[in-house]
Amino acid sequence: MENEVIRPRPAVLHVRVIAYRVPVLRVALNNRQFAQLWIAQVISQSGDWLNRVACLVLIGTLGGTTAQWGVGALFGAELALRLLPSALFGPLAGPIADRVPRRLMMVAADIGRAIVVLGLVFVRDPEDLPWLYVLIAMQTAIAIFFEAARTAALPDTVPPEDLHAAYALSAVTWSVTLSVGALVGGWLVSWIGVQGAFAVDAATYVVSAACLFHLRLPPVVVHPEPFRWRDVISMTEMRRGLAHLRSLRITPVVFTKTFWGAAGGLLVLLAVAGKERFGDTHGADAVAAAAFTTGALYSARGIGTAFGPVLARWRYGSTDAALRTQITVGFVVAAFGYAAFGASDRLDLACLFVAIAHMGGSALWVASTVFWQKHVDDAFRGRVFALEFFGMDVAFATGGIITGLIYDRTGSMSLTVWIVSAAVLVLGGVWTWLARDIGEPIVSEQSTR
Repeated sequence: MENEVIRPRPAVLHVRVIAYRVPVLRVALNNRQFAQLWIAQVISQSGDWLNRVACLVLIGTLGGTTAQWGVGALFGAELALRLLPSALFGPLAGPIADRVPRRLMMVAADIGRAIVVLGLVFVRDPEDLPWLYVLIAMQTAIAIFFEAARTAALPDTVPPEDLHAAYALSAVTWSVTLSVGALVGGWLVSWIGVQGAFAVDAATYVVSAACLFHLRLPPVVVHPEPFRWRDVISMTEMRRGLAHLRSLRITPVVFTKTFWGAAGGLLVLLAVAGKERFGDTHGADAVAAAAFTTGALYSARGIGTAFGPVLARWRYGSTDAALRTQITVGFVVAAFGYAAFGASDRLDLACLFVAIAHMGGSALWVASTVFWQKHVDDAFRGRVFALEFFGMDVAFATGGIITGLIYDRTGSMSLTVWIVSAAVLVLGGVWTWLARDIGEPIVSEQSTR
């Protein structure tokens, strides 16, 4: 499709002059449809992080009143239920995103999530915790349909030469909304309580749906194979996507996030650290203290992810060989950053090392996505996205649960972090070995077909 150019108004001309010096901002200013998609992302993801901080604080507060489960297991279950529904419904979301209007799919998902999140307002007592986990799972199950449609639609909103910049901006936006949303979430929990934060999150989904309502996208490709439920259940659709990847010889790239899955344990440890290591050092109110420290650690994660893809692109470039290098370097930086986090007893140092670690994590995340998006045919984007997130969700959920149990068994934050960091480093080495034959000569031959 032809991308429309947004005409500047005098009042915002100075903003455009500054933005044109930054390629990742320029792509939003020059492409109207991408700008609409991006604004919706900013709004809904800001609410997501309000929701996440509120849920973690609520679990730490209500879960701390019972000895039935250790805090590590409770946080691990929260992470798993934010991931496993995506793995379960991804094989359905991918084929649907390749067959139905993607704008309609995103709007419907936003409205559905708003309704589910409002249910979290009624979780107030320890006996309500099971409902909290059920609603988290429902929210995540709906979200995978939104993400499948958004990921498949994004390349249709920018010209090919702007694709890397568009994904870099999307990653930076995720990072900024994480940083701001986590900090604001901690503040809102202290001010209006967790229920108020849930209400704000529900409102962000409604606003996001309104932003997407007038998004114009090309019609989806007509498929020779009809949609059949038995194909979804038997994973036939996923096997078709995998066969396409094998024909391009880029399968390891799509499963980069699966190898990064040990980092799911590191996300659990951020929540544990916010409550157990630093949560009693910033105020007498346990809820306010946990909200502040958890928000600070997650905000540091966001700052790191904002800089990672931009620095990696500046340092290495955007060729296939450069993207593969970014993935390998990302594993190493993430492992050593978190190892240093494990030895940090001060919140400011802990935040610094978390930021460094996630510079590496976000670099490998964006590089792998850009790599396969450059070469996968439009008709397979939804299914390849589903494959990618299926592996990632299962790996992250497994890493989170195992890490929570290790922490509950050892009682040592430092030891648990070092174990998980070592796993990240080893898995990064395995990925590098598997991807040793993937390079520009191999893939460029396919891309010229």
